[in-house]
Amino acid sequence: MIFFKKTHEIDSKITEFLNNISEAGLLYVRAIDIFLEKGVTEEFHKKRQDVSALEARNDQLRRDVEAQLYEHTLVPDSRADVLQLLEGVDRIINKYESNLYMYEIEKPKIPAGFHEGLRALIRTVEDCVEALVLSSRAFFAMNGEIEDSLHKVMFFEKQADQQGTILKNAIFDDKKLTLAHKLQIKSFEQAAEEISDIAEDVADSLTVVSVKRAF
Repeated sequence: MIFFKKTHEIDSKITEFLNNISEAGLLYVRAIDIFLEKGVTEEFHKKRQDVSALEARNDQLRRDVEAQLYEHTLVPDSRADVLQLLEGVDRIINKYESNLYMYEIEKPKIPAGFHEGLRALIRTVEDCVEALVLSSRAFFAMNGEIEDSLHKVMFFEKQADQQGTILKNAIFDDKKLTLAHKLQIKSFEQAAEEISDIAEDVADSLTVVSVKRAF
């Protein structure tokens, strides 16, 4: 079953949309590395601006694809499924941007003892998102190579949950920190975890849509 009439323009815009998600993830990881090393520097600010630019571009791409799908879609239900997937993936880049704004505005003091755990969590979250991007590419390419990537989304989401729990326990076990400071650090840890939660939700939707397409 073909979801919509393929056109080069739709293909290229969806490809750019997914490329931007991947690029934003790499910028997000690098920006947080910079923050932990040096704080809110000009380099951090530039990375946050780059993510914001990608987010704005993806909003435009999503609107363009939506308009074109209304013209080229064969099955209205299929069009709704595709648009729901694009909107779900787009939530991830929105979260990347809002998280970096949190760092830029609040400038949290994160003790060095938590840096390794936070870095590990951030990289697992980015791995989770990248697995979702690969799943989405396979879905739109209709090449059948989707199940392995979807499995990886679930794997990395569970890893992020485990790493987040370990980090939260370490934060609240630290007797040198005030409760307010603990809660602030936890909010940044949780903001990262929420990205993998979104990726898992989109992967669940993608699984359902893929089953529908198979029939």
